[in-house]
Amino acid sequence: MFRRSAPTCARSASPADPRRALVRRFALGVRGLLGVLVLGIVEPSLAQPTSMAPAARDDERTDDERPSAAEAHPGSFPGVAEWAEAFVQATARHWGGRVTSRPAPSARPTSAQFVEGVGVRVHGGESVPETRLIEALAALEATRARLELEGWPSPLPDAGLGGDDAFDLYLAPTDELATARSDGPASWSLLDADVSHAIVDPALGGEELELAIVDAYVQALTLNLDPAEATTWRRATGAWMAWQHLGAFGPSDAIEQQQRNPGRAWVNDEHGDGGALLLALVSARHDGGTGTFVRDLWQLTRQRTWEGTELRASPDLWECLDVATELAGLRLLDLVTDLSVARFFLGERDDRSAFPSLRGLGPLATPPVTFQASLAQMPVHTRPGEELATLGSGYALVDVRGAPPASRLRVWLRGEYGVRWGLVALRLDAEGRERGRISAPPRRGDHRSYVPVELEPDTATVLVVVTNLSHRLPDADDPDPNGRAWRLILDLVEEGEEDAPTAE
Repeated sequence: MFRRSAPTCARSASPADPRRALVRRFALGVRGLLGVLVLGIVEPSLAQPTSMAPAARDDERTDDERPSAAEAHPGSFPGVAEWAEAFVQATARHWGGRVTSRPAPSARPTSAQFVEGVGVRVHGGESVPETRLIEALAALEATRARLELEGWPSPLPDAGLGGDDAFDLYLAPTDELATARSDGPASWSLLDADVSHAIVDPALGGEELELAIVDAYVQALTLNLDPAEATTWRRATGAWMAWQHLGAFGPSDAIEQQQRNPGRAWVNDEHGDGGALLLALVSARHDGGTGTFVRDLWQLTRQRTWEGTELRASPDLWECLDVATELAGLRLLDLVTDLSVARFFLGERDDRSAFPSLRGLGPLATPPVTFQASLAQMPVHTRPGEELATLGSGYALVDVRGAPPASRLRVWLRGEYGVRWGLVALRLDAEGRERGRISAPPRRGDHRSYVPVELEPDTATVLVVVTNLSHRLPDADDPDPNGRAWRLILDLVEEGEEDAPTAE
């Protein structure tokens, strides 16, 4: 019996459906292009004679020496290799942010003798007493064990640079008293990391030696975590950790210098040890002084540089602190303003501090007062104060004892243009304890601020805190171009008088 065949194949080849034919022609074209690439790129390279001489790697050649696409694939279809290279370059990821130089590898000090413990070695020259080596070893082992319990990573192995894979500390003369140096990049690490060793001055002994070892060891760890971060931030973190463990900010007097000069930056391209106080204040506020907040900040800074020889410089620690405070429901500007107030109540004033853990820093950690005034001098137009660096602060104290009931102290801030300004006024009682505060929100593009302070009966003095909040985040790798001067206008008004911010 004759049966009619199904017309499916006839329909598929029918010119009535041109889209299917177009798809087939496109597929054939792609297959042809792939064939050209295979025949023009792969086969000629296989046909070339081989050589026993080692070929230079691409990263060992300069841009002038590196062959073009056509030279690398001779005999290929003209223009195809160039087109393929341009396509790869156009679709590859390129870092367009800030970059910084990788830390230069440093030669290790001479080791004439050493003692070793669990995962660590302490080296010294011939003049270093054996008792000093043993003392340093005990401090280093205790530091490593405690930090690992606190969740910090172990140091990266150094491929036997110190004799084995243990972490190496050298007792050798150094101007920094405690420091860490890079041995070069850890090529096996997925993220940017440098192998490192620590150096402590052998002249230190006792508690100073212990402080220096904690400081230097943590600087070495932070080189492992983020070699792109500024050296000054590593020093700040090392000094802060020494205070966490032993109650003192490293073997130097950096904290006293920072407090005696509150207008300078916390951490910049020149100094950073004083930034340890900032980390201590941040830790006390965000993690109760356990240190987990600062530890996690360093983990946030980690990144991978996938092109070029310079390291990605973002995110840095300032950027991570900005994001972390925002996730905590704050702004970095508000945090810095609050800490500018908190640091005033340290040193001789620490019995009134909101952070009991920071008491006992000594009288040299007392910030100076830039301006002082009394009711008898009203109205007051201060002279310009010293320039405040980014996030630096200045202080003024106004004696308001004897002020009429229901009176107000009016405070105007006039800062230089180009930055945002923080202005806070605190009411203090006769014992110097805070009874209330008022602040003016920082405004971009406005160098003026104003606050009225209601003088309650328990008010003896008014503390005015001025902070340069800059117009951008600080960068510890670069000089600070945003230092600005400031001045205050103070006036007293009684009940019923006009209270408008019109002073100039």
